[in-house]
Amino acid sequence: MKKVIGQLSFFKWIRDLGIIQKWTIRKMVFVAILISISVAFTIISAQLVPIIALPTYKVSFLGLPIKITGFIFGPLIGGFVGLVSDLLSLIFIPPATYNPLYTLAATINGVVSGIFGWFFIRFLNYAFGVEFRVKVYSAKIQYYGDKYKLAVAKNDEKLINKYASKVIYFNNKRTYAKQYGTISMLKNINMIVGMLFLLIIIAIIVWYIGFVVKDDLIQRSLIKDRRGILALMLAGISSQFFMITISRFKMKSSTYLKIVPIIIFSGFLELINVPILSFADLYALGSNDNSEILLWILQHVISSPLKIWFNIFVIYYSYTIISKLINKNKNLSYK
Repeated sequence: MKKVIGQLSFFKWIRDLGIIQKWTIRKMVFVAILISISVAFTIISAQLVPIIALPTYKVSFLGLPIKITGFIFGPLIGGFVGLVSDLLSLIFIPPATYNPLYTLAATINGVVSGIFGWFFIRFLNYAFGVEFRVKVYSAKIQYYGDKYKLAVAKNDEKLINKYASKVIYFNNKRTYAKQYGTISMLKNINMIVGMLFLLIIIAIIVWYIGFVVKDDLIQRSLIKDRRGILALMLAGISSQFFMITISRFKMKSSTYLKIVPIIIFSGFLELINVPILSFADLYALGSNDNSEILLWILQHVISSPLKIWFNIFVIYYSYTIISKLINKNKNLSYK
């Protein structure tokens, strides 16, 4: 792997991965626009549906443009937009009650979507893209070619056949990648990685509800059966799991490679933000009694499956449109 990376300049490798991006005028403008959209969308929604003035609902409405920003621009810009948007919304929509955890949840929306956007769209596309795979295969051909020459010099027929087979094998893979691309491999990797991430979420939920939460807390919640709570909390994640699996064979490649990271970060945001928002509600609206936290969590979990799928489709179509506008005329940039 080091030999492969060594063939590229270090800074080009960093740029290809999107760790350091060229900051264009167009991107600056769109970040400002997305902040404005986040605040304006929340203000208008609060006028139409007054309950949105409550911070826990406001974060949900505010979160859509924030997640899109993080997904496109990365975790740093996403977190910044989340923080600024929430603070600006406090000016235009005076909250009925407030807790800093609400602002933290809005910021996390941008950070988490940015992390998974970078990992799937940048890292996996680069690591399993044609250019990089060709370099990997070329490096392996060079490596086994050198081994082959040493085996010939030693007249070791067994090693000669072994290394010759390796060279032929990787040369065929390189030729195939050049001719047909690596899109099938990339879809398989996205499916496998996506399923692993969802299994992590499922394992965390099962561990917490099944083994950590005490029976007396279960009896004080809306649903007094542990298995019922688990079924409710796993409903949305399970549907995402099947969506990733079935869509691998039904969706167009371009659509699938965009929607998988959106599905994953939507699931992780529910896992992270539901407890944060529940504690915020408990301290801002409740009795500050931590033993009642499961009650507040279940209030969020009830709407989680619907909220997850609504987020997935809105973010997907918004990202498809906005990313094209941002990447058009890339030369308008500061060098």
